[in-house]
Amino acid sequence: MRSRALLALLATVVGTAIGTVVAAAPAHASLSLYRITAISPHDSTSPKTITATCDVGDTLLSVGGRVNDGAGDVLLTRAYADGALNLATAAGIEAIATTADWDIEVMAVCAPAGMISGLQLIETTAGPSTSDKFPLAACPAGKLAFGGGYKVEDGYGLASIDELRFDTALGWVQATSYANGAVGSYSLTAQAICGTPAASMSLVSWTSATNSISPKTETPPVCPAGTQTSGIGGAITGALGAASIDTLIPKPQLGAGEITVREVGAYSGSWNVLVQAVCAG
Repeated sequence: MRSRALLALLATVVGTAIGTVVAAAPAHASLSLYRITAISPHDSTSPKTITATCDVGDTLLSVGGRVNDGAGDVLLTRAYADGALNLATAAGIEAIATTADWDIEVMAVCAPAGMISGLQLIETTAGPSTSDKFPLAACPAGKLAFGGGYKVEDGYGLASIDELRFDTALGWVQATSYANGAVGSYSLTAQAICGTPAASMSLVSWTSATNSISPKTETPPVCPAGTQTSGIGGAITGALGAASIDTLIPKPQLGAGEITVREVGAYSGSWNVLVQAVCAG
């Protein structure tokens, strides 16, 4: 009882964990999902783009990425799927000029051929305009979001990525961006990769403490037994462009994921980070 009370107190002080079950079955087999990765050259060139491809005949479920050694000066401006759901792309650009060496990693989740039926890519684009962007990509009736992606076009490092977020029922994916400088006309695309629901699907999440600490790295709860992480989402609350998603990746064994958010320049305000994992099996 004492340990349960302590865990409850820690969850209240440090953050909040949430698990929402969308569909469940008493027994189910693994979908045999797997992760693919690729990394760009590690140098001071900006911007950088890197791609990775699922095995022949297999299908992308989600795309994520990571900036290494960017120190908040580099934005992860793209983590998205191609129209054929086979090629994953991540891209980064300097928001604050730096002579430091850095790189971009793309990390994506693939499903073997035939394991998930009815997979399709849904895209919604906001812009081009100079305003903040909130595109939402909704799955068709009878399908759920296994994963998602996003891409900024013509932001030139002046549009911070605030969220790539799943709704609790896995019906849609929303991307959000806020300007961190005098941004020109740009666009933001949200992607939802939708399919016929698996036997078991759930969304697990964790919210960090609210404070001015940067960076923040958070991991959602581990997916339930018999399921794997098919997609990772995240959202920042309270920064409004002063911080941006730096890392949004599935873990190697697809049991969970990870988000890292860094401030873009100096910011004294308090903010928090939500990280989500879509679990499917």
